[in-house]
Amino acid sequence: MNKISVDKINLNLRTDRKNFINECERIYDSQLYEVANAISDRSFQRPIILLSGPSASGKTTTAMRLENLLENLGHPSKTLSLDDYFFPLDKSCENIDFEAPERIDIPLLKKQLEDIACCKEVILPDFNFKTQKRMVKERYKRQKDEIVVIEGIHALNPDVTGDNDDFSNNIYISVRTRIIDKDGISFHPSKIRLIRRIFRDTQFRARSIETVLNQFKSVERGENLYIMPFKERSHFEIDTFMGYELSVYKDCLIKMLVNIKDTFADYHKFESLEKMLKQLDSLDSSLVKKNSVVREFYGGSEFEY
Repeated sequence: MNKISVDKINLNLRTDRKNFINECERIYDSQLYEVANAISDRSFQRPIILLSGPSASGKTTTAMRLENLLENLGHPSKTLSLDDYFFPLDKSCENIDFEAPERIDIPLLKKQLEDIACCKEVILPDFNFKTQKRMVKERYKRQKDEIVVIEGIHALNPDVTGDNDDFSNNIYISVRTRIIDKDGISFHPSKIRLIRRIFRDTQFRARSIETVLNQFKSVERGENLYIMPFKERSHFEIDTFMGYELSVYKDCLIKMLVNIKDTFADYHKFESLEKMLKQLDSLDSSLVKKNSVVREFYGGSEFEY
């Protein structure tokens, strides 16, 4: 587990912020390059990539960046998201466990994965988070030399994606870095992912910050039950944390937190986030690269999510 202090982040930002940003991105890039080259070497035997990780770990951007790298290495590639196989929801589904594998239409997913592996044509679904409806995306037929990246929190669960150890490369990604504030308090990576989730869900999934905070305990429970037990199936691991990213989120997030400070009953559970963020220097989001993992949560990415 890596660690970085608030003081170290601020020092890097004040000394040479552009160089700091580039170095953070370089560390992430080097992990991706290493994985892409290993996948390329075994692509004939393992044409399927299963990419898993907890909520807000950067799975979608990582999958798309990996797809681009594989294309550059001469491998036609395509990314599929398990989220698109979610069952449609309505008001009768209020008590559903959003983190459970049962949220996914597993029979449809398994059938399509089998067909894709055999290069048979399928009709891919497309899930809209704002409407909670599933629609048709496109017809797709895998080329014989094509690599397919399948990303989602349950991608490494054989009960969801099937027993495919013989022909898949398995990747586990997450935030693997702790933040140490000026008082020596260590912030678990789940809190960093919570910050990412707040930005993503309030902007792109029509959820309020109160809803995101209320779901945090359930999300952590789901990670321990449904994701972590299958982490050991991974062949590769990637840390998606960017040392500068909290400074990008800082100003907007503090405003969101302050706005609910007097009305959100459980605010005291998250007050330490506000305190830690106030210790950080701010960073203009215009300095963030368009293909960065940070853009998946803050917005302005060159990728379509």
